[in-house]
Amino acid sequence: MIESIKEGVKHLFPGYFALVMATGIVSIACFLLEMKTIAWWLFHLNVVAYVILWLLTLARISRHRALFFADLTSHAKGPGYFTIVAGTGVLGSQFVIIAGDHTTALWLWVVCVVTWIVLVYAIFSATMLCEGKPDLAKGINGAWLIAVVAT
Repeated sequence: MIESIKEGVKHLFPGYFALVMATGIVSIACFLLEMKTIAWWLFHLNVVAYVILWLLTLARISRHRALFFADLTSHAKGPGYFTIVAGTGVLGSQFVIIAGDHTTALWLWVVCVVTWIVLVYAIFSATMLCEGKPDLAKGINGAWLIAVVAT
């Protein structure tokens, strides 16, 4: 089991924070539709998922830095990292809408803005400046829309 966790960290897909995005959106919708019990369960699940995903991401950065940066600079996988920004923003919205916690939401907003700035410059610079770019049909995929969502 430990070996499979190590392999999971090694090959952690950059777009996994989409889980936090989607769960948060459904949670907020449930709250607004007066399904508060479901909204609260999803909110708590989302907090746990967010923390675990950050821990796994930080473990990947520390143990598999080269793979992390290869994904970050990849035309195909790099844009997936923008799910971190969008997921953080949605979780912050949950803290405001569901929990009424503006302080935690403010901290998440700071994480959101800083992460967005780092990723925008890292991903766009790397993909523009790299040699051997793929042609447009192979280099651009639906994941690039996440950059817009994150913004």
